[in-house]
Order: sequence, then structure tokens, then C-alpha cells
Amino acid sequence: MPARIPQETLDEIMRSADILDIVGEYVSLQRKGRNYFGLCPFHDEDTPSFSVNPEKQFYKCFGCGEGGNVIGFLMKIENLTFPEAARRLAERYGITIPEEELSPAQLAAQQERQNLLAAHRETAEFYASQLPLSNIAQAYLKKRGIDQAMAQKFGLGYAPETDWQALTKHLTAKGYSEKLLIEGGLVSRSAKNGQCFDKFHGRLIFPIRDNRGIVIAFGGRALGDEQPKYLNSMNTPIYNKSAHLYALDLAANTIVKEKRIFIMEGYMDVLAAHQFGITNAVASLGTAFTDQQARLLNRLAPQPPEKLSVILAFDGDGAGAKAALASLTKLSTYDFLEPQVMVFPQKLDPDEFLRQYGMRGWQRLLDKYCYSRLDYLLLRTMERHDVNTASGKGDIVAELLPAIASTKTQTERESFIRKLARQLQVSDTAIYADLAKSGLLDGKKLTNHRPATKPQPKKETHQHPAQLQLLALAIGNQKIFDKAKAELADNFGVSDQERQLITLIESLGTEYDFHPNSLFNYLREENEGLRQFMLKLLETDITGEDPYVLADSCISIIKQQLVKDKIAQINRDISAAEANNEDCRELLKEKLRLSTLLIKKGEQ
Repeated sequence: MPARIPQETLDEIMRSADILDIVGEYVSLQRKGRNYFGLCPFHDEDTPSFSVNPEKQFYKCFGCGEGGNVIGFLMKIENLTFPEAARRLAERYGITIPEEELSPAQLAAQQERQNLLAAHRETAEFYASQLPLSNIAQAYLKKRGIDQAMAQKFGLGYAPETDWQALTKHLTAKGYSEKLLIEGGLVSRSAKNGQCFDKFHGRLIFPIRDNRGIVIAFGGRALGDEQPKYLNSMNTPIYNKSAHLYALDLAANTIVKEKRIFIMEGYMDVLAAHQFGITNAVASLGTAFTDQQARLLNRLAPQPPEKLSVILAFDGDGAGAKAALASLTKLSTYDFLEPQVMVFPQKLDPDEFLRQYGMRGWQRLLDKYCYSRLDYLLLRTMERHDVNTASGKGDIVAELLPAIASTKTQTERESFIRKLARQLQVSDTAIYADLAKSGLLDGKKLTNHRPATKPQPKKETHQHPAQLQLLALAIGNQKIFDKAKAELADNFGVSDQERQLITLIESLGTEYDFHPNSLFNYLREENEGLRQFMLKLLETDITGEDPYVLADSCISIIKQQLVKDKIAQINRDISAAEANNEDCRELLKEKLRLSTLLIKKGEQ
């Protein structure tokens, strides 16, 4: 198998393949204007929202957000890898792909991965076959309210207690080497006699699957007093616990439909949630949420301006509270709705709560006991200190100051300070004073606390229409791309997504042929936000006008907007200077100079 498909061959595939022909084999399409529409093959719908643009060679579903080029469609619809999809298209259109053989090391690594996946599939099937034979496992599931259909849906199994080599013998009989099984964390070798024995025994088994539903690891729960209560697969060549979410493959459709996800700690919490109909629940496979897991969620996020709602449903004990705080901090750095945490009473976990209070209790928690990061911090901090003493109030404020300083906006900061002042029955002026003394805002602006002062407007970083049009032109025309870079420099692209795309194009160099739909081939799976932005660019209507005239107009508008932004900032600086009785003559001179510049450009 080739190590990679040469770029010139890939370009030929992209030029030859017609996305309308390929999609038409899976979806019944009808023409409406320049596009073709049909029912989306990736989610259930009654009204066609799936669109194909033959001119720009991309597809987009306005229901679930899926979109991309012809290779991406084939990958998604047939569950293929990128090379597999490209090769299928090459075969269809009579394109020969030069065979560049893998090195021995690459071949060995590829074969090991395939063997590990096959061994995990066999292991899941073996454990599932043992579940009906275990009375203790069946009794445990019945006690926890998990029915047979749910056990089958999650692929639950049982590792035999009496025979510690049951799986080892089963897999080696099928030709898998002990070395491979040890590498995959399925078995261990005894230091005493050198024999291999199963990693799991006497445990309920939870297969861990990737987002495509492929088994890559296992978790096992003791059914007696054995320790540890939960035993999990180690990281292997096919599994990294920080990069996966338990049950994401089962929850993805509901997450997309409801634009909400519940993140839990344990396997049984997720099973109980699904049993009660909360099918957008997953587990984090660790003590706190990670960047890799957040990027997985980005792929399921709705189209802007809508955002994904992320709710943490961690255990109500101390460890759960600590994990919730860490996860809230991590999630708050991503473009989701403000993440929240559900607070369970009596230190219950979600499984226990659902079995005790049912869906009515769950809905009540969701309505009244979901807290944002700052509110949750306040709740937990007040639990640890005496709010009736001056020293206790001082400790609470001191503990919360770093979180207050890290707020993204002045509005958020001031709102929380007012709430904190009310809770502690102190003045907000005192909290502002403590914040100023802390030094946590060094390098940041802290406006004097004056009720009559207007809040500073937040600098916008969304795509300006002219920026969007210019980039839509530039990704398909190298001359326009180069001109925009030369005239606007760092101001060509102001949002993170614009900068990422420009950086990607620059990094590709001559490898990019300025056919925009080919850019999808370079976007990593987890970068869903950038893929959606690419779709937005391709949807931008720039037809019917001279592209160079339109580009010049966009560049002129952007330059004028930059001047306006500078004037707006000067106006804010002048207001601040006047409030503090400071000299603002230099600021007024600069404002006059910039205003004159706008007038010369025809701006009033």
C-alpha cells in the first residue's frame, strides 16, 4: 500500500471527480437555482436541507452542519480513510496512482495497528458472549436498572472469574501473539512463571469505542469488593484516554439534534442516562476534560451563531467537584455556550440520582441547579469558609480573585462582583480594591468603579463582510491572495479562523493550486470550526462581478474600517482622560488627523 498519494495525482482526482455524480448515487437530488437539494444521508429529516454545489464542488447540510468536498463525502458515507476514498475515486475515473511502497517500519506499524483493532473486536465479542452465562453480572445489571437491550447497545460483557486465561487462550487460538496482546493491554505476563493471564477477570466489561464505533479499549467494574473498583485499559498504539469520550458514537446524533451534551464521570452514569432517555450523555474517561476531547465536541457543534451547550454532570462528592472545576476552566476557553455544572444533592452521582428521583428530578436539577464556572466557584468556596465572620468573607474574596481577574469581559467581571458583594453583604467597592491590590490585573485595564461610567465595548473579532468577501476571493485566486497580504499585512484576516486558513495556505506553498474545495483535504478531523468556516466562504456569493475590482473595493473598505476602529479607540481614551482630568490634546490631534484621512477617502 502506498505511503501517500502524490499531490499531483490528488490534484488530478479532484479535477476529475464530479461531486454531483458521486453524491447522486446516495441521495436523490433536485435542482433549485445553482444548487441541488435532497434529504441528508447523515441525519434524519423530512425536509431536504442537504445541498450540493456543482460549480464549487462542495456539499453542505444546513440541518446537521456536515459539509466538505467529494473525498470528504465518500469518507463519511462509506466510513473510509482519506487514502481509501481517494483511491476509490481514482479507480472510478481511471486515474493511476503511483505505488510508493511503505518502508518496513511503516508496514510493521500499520500491520500492528490493524491486528490490535482486530484483537479488540474479538475481545469485545468474547466478553459479550460470556455475559449471559454470569448470574452475578446479570443480577448486578438488573439491580442497576439496565435492561438487556441497553446492555447490547453498549456491547457490555463479562470477564470470567475462575479462568484467568480464558481470553488469552481464546485469542491465541485465533492466531494472535502474546506479544501483541500485551502491547494492547489485553493480557499481562506473570513475573513469577512467565505465563500470560487476562487483564480483566470477574468484572463487568465496558467496551470503549471511538467516534466511529470501533472498539479500542475496555473498562472493567468489580462485582464484589475487589480493588480497584474500576480497572481500565492503559494507553496503547490505538488508544489514548485523553482523546476519546465514552459513548460518543452512540450520543452524537442526539448531541447534534439537541445542541447539548451531558458529560459524566462513569460508565454506569452514562448507561443510566441513556436508559432514562438522556441519549446525549458521554463520559470523560478521566478525572477532568482535555483539549483533545473539547476538539471532538467541536465537530458536533452547530453552525454559528448557535453554540453547543455543555453541561457537566459529575459526581456530587469532593473528587467530582474538583474535576468539575478543572473541566469548567478548560471548557470556558472554547467557543461553546458558557459551560455549566449540575449540582447533585447528598453527594449522589447521576446514576444514583436518576434511579432515586427519575426524569422529573433530573429536569428540576437542570432548571434550577446548573451553575456557571464563577457561580459554581462561589458555591464551593462559601461551603469551605464561614460567611458570618470578617475573616471568612476575606478568605472567600481572596480565593475568588484569580477567577474574577480571568473573566473575559468587563461586563462579566462587574456582574459577578456585584453578586459576590450581595452574597457576602459587603460593598463592591471593597472587592474592587482587593482586586486592584492583588496585582492580578497587571497589564489589564481595570476601570474605576463608578456606577455612572459606561462599560467599555468589547472589541469585535467576528468576520467583517469585506474581510469575508476578500478571503472568499483570495482562496481561489493567487494574485488576489498575494495583493491582500501585501496591502493589509497582519490585518488580512482578523478572526482566529481567518488567520488559521491564511496560515494553512501559506504553509502549503506551491502544493496548493488555489482550488478552494481541495483545502478540505488538509483540515484535520478535530478542526470542525475551520471546516465550517471554509463552507461559509464557499457559500459566499462573489459571482457576477470582476474579482479584481471587488477585491480592491474590499481592501479599501477594510483599510477605512481600521481607521474607524482607531478613532473609536481614541474616543474611549479621550473619555477616560477627561474623567481623570488628564491632558488629551495629543489624542485630539491624532483624532483630527485620522478623521481628515477618512474625509479624503470620501467618508463622512
